[in-house]
Amino acid sequence: MSDISSTPSTADLAQDSSNVHNLLYFPFHGLAGCIRTTLVLSDQPYKFTNLGFAEWMAQKQSTPFGHVPVLREETTSGKTLELAEISTIEQFLANRTGLLGKDFWEENLVKMYLSSTHALITFLIHNVVQSPKEDRPAFLERFKKSNLPEWIKFHEKHLQANGSNGHYVGNQLSIADIKTASVIEHLVRLCGDDIQISEELTPAIMAVKTNLEKYPAYAEWRSSEQYQKFTASNIGFFGF
Repeated sequence: MSDISSTPSTADLAQDSSNVHNLLYFPFHGLAGCIRTTLVLSDQPYKFTNLGFAEWMAQKQSTPFGHVPVLREETTSGKTLELAEISTIEQFLANRTGLLGKDFWEENLVKMYLSSTHALITFLIHNVVQSPKEDRPAFLERFKKSNLPEWIKFHEKHLQANGSNGHYVGNQLSIADIKTASVIEHLVRLCGDDIQISEELTPAIMAVKTNLEKYPAYAEWRSSEQYQKFTASNIGFFGF
């Protein structure tokens, strides 16, 4: 039985380093790429529960809001704690793994950049991918001509202001870095020949991706069979 209530004992359980982070999502990258990468980098126990359609329909009504991703914290006490909503899960894991900056102000800067990238990707999924098929080309063209260039312009500016060191805040890895690195390949694939993100055009944004690829756990994850299957499914389902 999953629990979303909060008591002092529950708060202690939620921070126990022996918990297994069990992520429920579909077998593609979708909107969970940042969460999965954070788990891979965490050095904490985790597992990916990849739901097929029948499995999802059987569990849908038991989740907090009837959608995924859902993170289930499986504790050694036998109690399972449950969180939903992408940003909540990302920030929970970031807090658990030291990915929210080194002080209160940096934490809020990290959340700001994280929120901006999350808004871009959710707009893409909900307003372009999930639009009626006949409307999709026009919505996609507008995204590529307006929404994406706007995001690129401001994020490249902020990253350059931080020294183009592959980080949004200071000189340490944050959840905002992971979020951007996890979506770059999909945005590049989406644009095709209309190249908007590259080493030449957006060196500071690309430095975020390059920096993350230096982490052995991330490099191993990206080369894994499971990651490649997620990529193939992502292209098949979303087109990028």
